[in-house]
Amino acid sequence: MSDSNERRNDGLDDNWVDKAVAATKGVAGLVPMFGGPLAEVIGVAIPGQRADRIATYVRQLSVRLDQIDAEMRDGLASNAEKIDLIEEGGYQAARATSRERIERIVAAVQRGLAEDDADVVRRKRLLILLGELDDDELNLLNAYGRSYGGRDRNAFERVNRPDPVHMQSSRGDIERNHLYDLGRAHLIRLGLLKKNYGNVKKGQVPEFDPRSGDFKHSVEVSGLGRMLLAEVGLGADLEDDFD
Repeated sequence: MSDSNERRNDGLDDNWVDKAVAATKGVAGLVPMFGGPLAEVIGVAIPGQRADRIATYVRQLSVRLDQIDAEMRDGLASNAEKIDLIEEGGYQAARATSRERIERIVAAVQRGLAEDDADVVRRKRLLILLGELDDDELNLLNAYGRSYGGRDRNAFERVNRPDPVHMQSSRGDIERNHLYDLGRAHLIRLGLLKKNYGNVKKGQVPEFDPRSGDFKHSVEVSGLGRMLLAEVGLGADLEDDFD
């Protein structure tokens, strides 16, 4: 694809870039006492990176929009909810740290734009959920999704999991485990993962684990988690298997 085709909507592209650069340059004025290398990063590198990320987002979304119905595409400019969805994607793209993350954002926005107006508002909730996850948490959620129902027994090989803690573990190993558990706990709080306490007979409670301070359980991806993975282009085979 030529550069001219990538930038066929130059007005939108430049507008996003200009806004990103202007907004981020304003941050530099808030920390004049630092100067030196920090000022250079804030004043030059960060605005440039954010502009590049938003430009990448706009170009990728532009290509995706070519694939949807022409009438629907032409009506975007007058649809406040869909414009808001595109803007939310732009804000998240500006903070993205990888091209893959931008691709996930674009996938979620594209799916939302294809929905009827009432569903666009609800689909935006999934995009906002994505914005609450860092890349490590999204990778972990994807591993749980791929392993769901025994689909992929090697799903966690791509997850940088720390070694289990034991009596001789170093402080660094213990801290790495705490941080890993923090990411999983965040996914549980958001309802993207859920605890499974197994088959407990009526009138009984699961066995208590004093080490964890919780009843013994396993952790698995939830229906909402599978929905989010499908929304961002991961776990497409899970779309018809929601709770």
